[in-house]
Amino acid sequence: MRVMILIISWLAVAVPLGWGVQQSVRKASPLFESVPSATQR
Repeated sequence: MRVMILIISWLAVAVPLGWGVQQSVRKASPLFESVPSATQR
């Protein structure tokens, strides 16, 4: 019974945390994309 509560507790923390990290990475990824500078032609 304790193992089940422990698993559910970790899932209650890990799922929203993973979602938040995924959203942060998705929104920050344009900052790291290569943008051609004005001097390159």
